[in-house]
Amino acid sequence: MMAGLRKGDKITLLGFHDFLTPVVDYWKEEGFNVEIEYNYKIRDINSKIYLIVDSPKDHIPWRILLEEIKNVKGKTLFLNYPKTIKNSDHPIWRHKWDGIISFFWEEYLPKNIYLVKFPSYPVFKKNLEISREKLGFPQDKKIILVMGDYSFENVLFYLSDVKSLLDLYIVVLVSTYERKLKVEKFVAKNKINVDSVILGGIWDDGFQIVGASEVVIMDGGDEVEPFEVYKLIGWGTPLVIKYKIFNNFLYNEAIKFDGKERTEIKGISKTELYTGVLRFKNKDALFYKIKLLFENKNLRDIILGTSRAFAYAHSPELVGSQFLFIFRELLEPPQYIASKKAIRFQNNPLFKARPNVYLNINRKKIKWERLVYNAGAIRINGTIYLLYRALGEDGVSRIGLWWSKDGYKEEGRLDYPIFGPKEEYEMPKRPEQRRKWQKRTFGMIREVGGTEDPRITLIDDWLYMTYTAYGDVVQLAMAKIPLNTFLDGVKNFISYEEWNNAWVRNGPVFKYLEDKDAVLYVVDERNKEFSNGEREEDDFVTIFPELLDKKVALIHRIPPDMQILYTYELKAKSIKVGRTFLMPSPNTWDSIKIGAGALPLKTRFGWIHIYHGVGNWMGRRAYGLGVVLTSFEDPEKILYRSSEPILQPEELYETTGWVPNVVFTCGVVPKSKDSNEVLELDDELLIYYGGADEVMALAETKVSDLIPEEILAKLTI
Repeated sequence: MMAGLRKGDKITLLGFHDFLTPVVDYWKEEGFNVEIEYNYKIRDINSKIYLIVDSPKDHIPWRILLEEIKNVKGKTLFLNYPKTIKNSDHPIWRHKWDGIISFFWEEYLPKNIYLVKFPSYPVFKKNLEISREKLGFPQDKKIILVMGDYSFENVLFYLSDVKSLLDLYIVVLVSTYERKLKVEKFVAKNKINVDSVILGGIWDDGFQIVGASEVVIMDGGDEVEPFEVYKLIGWGTPLVIKYKIFNNFLYNEAIKFDGKERTEIKGISKTELYTGVLRFKNKDALFYKIKLLFENKNLRDIILGTSRAFAYAHSPELVGSQFLFIFRELLEPPQYIASKKAIRFQNNPLFKARPNVYLNINRKKIKWERLVYNAGAIRINGTIYLLYRALGEDGVSRIGLWWSKDGYKEEGRLDYPIFGPKEEYEMPKRPEQRRKWQKRTFGMIREVGGTEDPRITLIDDWLYMTYTAYGDVVQLAMAKIPLNTFLDGVKNFISYEEWNNAWVRNGPVFKYLEDKDAVLYVVDERNKEFSNGEREEDDFVTIFPELLDKKVALIHRIPPDMQILYTYELKAKSIKVGRTFLMPSPNTWDSIKIGAGALPLKTRFGWIHIYHGVGNWMGRRAYGLGVVLTSFEDPEKILYRSSEPILQPEELYETTGWVPNVVFTCGVVPKSKDSNEVLELDDELLIYYGGADEVMALAETKVSDLIPEEILAKLTI
C-alpha cells in the first residue's frame, strides 16, 4: 500500500480553474509540491495524487485520458465542477475512481462522493469614505454597483425606475473595453440615467469600487461562474443576485435549510440570512430588498456579518484542508471496524421535564422545562454534574443542573436554571415576532431563541462552557465560571439570577458564523514556538484571552464537517476558523453531516471522541453516536473511526418525540474517575444523551469496548 501524504509529496492537477488558485497556494504553503498540467498530459506516474479538474475539452478525449490514468501509481480523483456532463451514462461516471469530489450536490452524482466547500477568498476590510474619495464618488449618495460583465440590461431598467425614489448613484463595473462600449451604447440608446461606467479588474481596483458602494447587484443566469459570486461575498458590501444564480451556487451551502422557508423578516429566507446574500426575481423584489438594506439597520448588520462569516467558513485553509483530508484518507485508509454497542440504562429515560417548575420572566410565570435534553457532563471530586438544555413553553432554551454521586441516582436538581439568555446574541431582537411567525408556520411555538447544548471542560480551576447562542443567527458562544463559585453555588445559590450573573461570558466565538457543536480541551500538541506578539485586532474571532497562550484545541462544526483550531494559533496567525478535523464518510451511517459530541476523554492510547453523525440508514434519516480515536502527538491524526454507530435510535423515547430518530450526546464521563484523569482499558464510561430532543437518557460502555482489539494491538506494539 502506498504511504500516506507527507509534506514534499507531489499533487498533480490535470486541468485547472482560477477558483482553485487560493487552494493551491494553501497546499504550497503547507509544503506540498503542486504540479499543474493545463493540457492534461501525464508526465510523472509517481505523484501521490492525481486530481482531474473539469472536462479535458479539446486537449485530449476523455477515453484517452481515462485509459492513461490507469497506469499511474498514485490515487486518481475526479473533481466534479458544476459544468461537468450530467449524463449518467458518460464514461466519466463508469470509470472506477479512487474518489469523486464535488462542490455542489446534484441528483445525477454517484453516492460515493465527497462534498467540499467552494472557496471564497479573500475577506477585506472596507472604508466607504476613503474609497469614495479615491474614486471621486459623492459622499452623500446611495451608490449601487452593477457587475456589468454579465446580464445588466434588466437591472439598469429597474434601477432607472427607482433612482429618484432612493436618490441612487449608479455605477457599472466591467473588465474589458469592449464590454464598456456595449454598456455605454445600451445606456445612451435607452436613455438610462447611469452615473458612471468603469473599466477595472476585479482583483486590482475592483475592491475599491465595491468598497465605495452600498449594494452590489449581479445578474446573468448561467453565465456567472461560482467563483465570481463567492469572491465578492467577503468584501464588506451586501450582494444581491439573480434568483437563478442563488439556487445554482448556494443551495449546497444551505443544505440544512429549505431555501423557500421564510424568516420572521418578511420576504427574507433562512438561506439568505445564512449566506449573507440576498436574491431577486424581478423589479419589485430588487427594489424591496435594496430598500430593506438601506432602512433596516439590523438586517443590514446581519447580512454584512453573515456574508463575512460565510467567506471565512469557505477560506482557502478550510477548503484546502478538506481536500487534504480526503487525499490522506484514500492514501492511508483508516481502519473502519465496528466498536461494541453501548448498553442502555435499564431505567431510561434518566429524567424528564418537570411540569411544575416555573420562572418569572417579565412578570409572567413561565414553565421553563417543556423538554429536557442534550446535557454537558463533568465529574468533579466524585460527583457527576449534568448541565442540561431545557426548552420552555415560551420557546426559550435555558440550562438546568442535575447531579449524582453514582451517575444513576439523582442527588439533586435545581428548580431553576443556572444559565440562560442575557446578552443580545442569545435571543432574537424581536422574539414576539418570531413566536407569531412560528405559530403561523408550525401551529405552535417551537424554538424562539436562548442558550443550547452545553459542553463543559475544566481548565485551571475554571469551568469553561461552549454552547449554542440562538439569537438572530445561530452562533457558537462560550462562558466560564470559577470552579469554587460553581461548587459553592450548588450549595448556596438561591435563584436563577444569582447563577446567571456568576458566569463570565465570552460572546460568540466566530461572530455571525452558523456554527455549533463545539468542545474545548487542553492538548499537548507540538513542541514548536509561536509568536507571543499581539494578534491582529478583529471583531470576527473572540475568545477568552488566557486561552490564547495555551495549547487548547477547539473542535467545532461548520456543516457538514468538524474543524479543529488551536487557540494559540489565533495569536500567532490571526483570523481563521481552523482546518478540517473530520468529514462525513460516503455510503456510511454518518454520510450527511457530523459534529462534536462530548468532551474528548484522555486514555493511554489517545483521545477518545464520541461524536454524532447523521445519515440515511435503517430506512430513515437518523442521528447516531460514533467513536474516533486521535493521537496525542498530533490531535488531528485519526487512529481509528468506528464503522457503525455505538448507539442508534431504537427505543420509543429515541424514535418518537420532538425530533424523531435522534440520540445526541454533549457529555460523557468516567464512572469512577474525574473527567480530567487518564483512563485505562477497564475504565467504565457513562454516556448522557438526549432522546428525540425530549428526554435525558443514559448508556454505558468501557474504554476497551470503544477501541477494537485489532487497533489496540497496533497501538501497544
